Amino acid sequence: METSTTNKVQVSVVLPSYNELENIKEAIDRISATLGDQLLEIIIVDDDSPDETWKLVEELNHPKVQLIRRVHEKGLASALKTGVESAQGDVIVWLDCDLGIPPEEINNLVNQLDEYDVAIGSRFVSGGSDSRARWTTLFSHGFNIFARLLLGSQVRDYTSGFIAVKKEVLTRTAINPVGFGQYFIEFAYRCHKNSYRIIEIGYAYGDRKGGVSKSTDKVVTFFRLGVSYIRKVLELKLKG
Repeated sequence: METSTTNKVQVSVVLPSYNELENIKEAIDRISATLGDQLLEIIIVDDDSPDETWKLVEELNHPKVQLIRRVHEKGLASALKTGVESAQGDVIVWLDCDLGIPPEEINNLVNQLDEYDVAIGSRFVSGGSDSRARWTTLFSHGFNIFARLLLGSQVRDYTSGFIAVKKEVLTRTAINPVGFGQYFIEFAYRCHKNSYRIIEIGYAYGDRKGGVSKSTDKVVTFFRLGVSYIRKVLELKLKG
């Protein structure tokens, strides 16, 4: 069932993917149903998934899906940068395709762009929640408190990874292609520094469906990423 919205802008949705064979079709279907005729394109940037996610996308032959299969380059941040640079919509949305973020929430962000330049899906404002393992949510919450203390409270979820942005914002605030989730901390901070109007909208974040977790499959990996996020915050604070 399609969801009507007040906006008539055309929306590009960027989905980075790696071993998402179990989720990709459902993600495409739900995004298509949610955005209806506002959907210009879904850009899937697949890092040559061993489970052949890219092959299933090719076989689906969906009229609004563009597949970018990267064989010689990998990484979340660089995949997002690649997809965003290919996007043609008035509004660009990106999120994980593992369905931990409900695709139906996309309209709640897009509809804010009549008044704002950037809409961030947030676990840490009214209506937001995170139902993953307790240790994961505690660490995420603690890190974001740390980030707000150093970078400012204009953003409450610096590690969201779920956002809708007017295309012109990306001409002044580029995605740093290095690393994993560090790019989002920097992007949100730079949007504020460039005086863009930002709003956060609460959403319920849950465990991914199937596939391979990119950050929380191992405690050591998760905390290693946490250290890199702290370094990014300190770097941004020092550079200003």
